[in-house]
Amino acid sequence: MKIIHTADLHINSPLTTTLPAAKVAERKREIFSNLARLADEAERASASAIIIAGDLFDSDRLSVKDRDRVISVIERHPSLTFFYVSGNHEGDALTSFAELPKNLKVFGRGWGSYDIGDVRVSGRCDTEADMFASAHIAENKVNIAVLHGELRDRSAPDGVIGRRDIAGAGFDYVALGHYHSYSAENIGGCTAVYSGTPEGRGFDEAGEMGYVLVEINGRSVTHSFVKFAKRTIHIREVDITDALTPQAIEERVAYAVRAIPSADIVRVTLTGKYTTKTRKDTVALEYAFSPRFYYFELTDESRLLHNPQEYATDKSLKGEFIRLVMSKDELSDEEKERIISCGLSALAGESFDE
Repeated sequence: MKIIHTADLHINSPLTTTLPAAKVAERKREIFSNLARLADEAERASASAIIIAGDLFDSDRLSVKDRDRVISVIERHPSLTFFYVSGNHEGDALTSFAELPKNLKVFGRGWGSYDIGDVRVSGRCDTEADMFASAHIAENKVNIAVLHGELRDRSAPDGVIGRRDIAGAGFDYVALGHYHSYSAENIGGCTAVYSGTPEGRGFDEAGEMGYVLVEINGRSVTHSFVKFAKRTIHIREVDITDALTPQAIEERVAYAVRAIPSADIVRVTLTGKYTTKTRKDTVALEYAFSPRFYYFELTDESRLLHNPQEYATDKSLKGEFIRLVMSKDELSDEEKERIISCGLSALAGESFDE
């Protein structure tokens, strides 16, 4: 038997990022489509079920339209059983509606269990101390738990799931939601897995995102991470130390992003040290790379390398300008660096980010 384990889809997330408005709307549609894409993927893989371990929605303020669209996806895939536990974001936004599809199995407060072939799937949307002691274990079946929360030492209310409680509880696999990146650990012979979110929403969710494919053969349970995101979010740091011209900096950025697909979302952060001889044009740099990706963002965390002797006796306009800025005690070092950087760009006839 094959089961897809997913969580944290966060449908209808506001996506408070720096994306343009049109792309925010498009990304919302793409994130909403993940449930249907997962169901299609499950059918292609001949899976029997999909586990949704919480935070299917981003909020408990669920519109009838959104609810109906999700229900429609589930109803269109009658060969799949959907096991669902609510997370800390959506509450009972979905389960408060009547007439849920027969192939949607919902876990409420306290343990509930459903059998599918030789597998028992148990779950609950709440947590409490010693909660695994009352779990519904089937001795002659593979036992899977579905929970949403944070792994710690001992179980407790408000989404705390205890490692010590899992060990020896009789589960073979614990399908977890809450953390947005994939991770797995063995706890007393039981495999506890965070599937992560299938699609990153912002730069705090960079890296490969996907779902977990659980495969059950007899009493053996194995799992594998499957990359699934429509667009991967990438963060690259580019050290511009010793790169003295805009062309040299552009070459370093180009090398850093060379293997990233054009459909992805990219942030490049400039790091390292630069001097007053460095010609840096961040506006032109962002303009050059923006067309290459779905979205490209440039941030500059490089720092000006102070060398007072370099301009102490320089009688040029540049020297006068730098000495004047450096003499302003009311300015912070960061402000001085920013002013000098912009001023040097202006003196060189280049554009600069105001």
